[in-house]
Amino acid sequence: MFTQDNAEAIAKKLKCVMRDGRAHRHADVFESGKLVATFGIRRASKEVGHGHIPRELHITQKQCRELHDCSLSREQYVELLREKNLLG
Repeated sequence: MFTQDNAEAIAKKLKCVMRDGRAHRHADVFESGKLVATFGIRRASKEVGHGHIPRELHITQKQCRELHDCSLSREQYVELLREKNLLG
């Protein structure tokens, strides 16, 4: 399970632009000036699950864990999106 701290670490690693919403902070991933993914970080208790993050980043649970654990770089993440034709 991904926690609020995990979500914050992933947002930092992906160099997300943060914006505030009512129940969530939103982390927007840009590549070459284009928004390619966005995910919400809940403001509730730090222990509330963030299982939606892999889906919203268009990657598997395992890839998301690797992104958090630093075995998958931002550049490798962008390449995964490119391979899925999600960068336009």
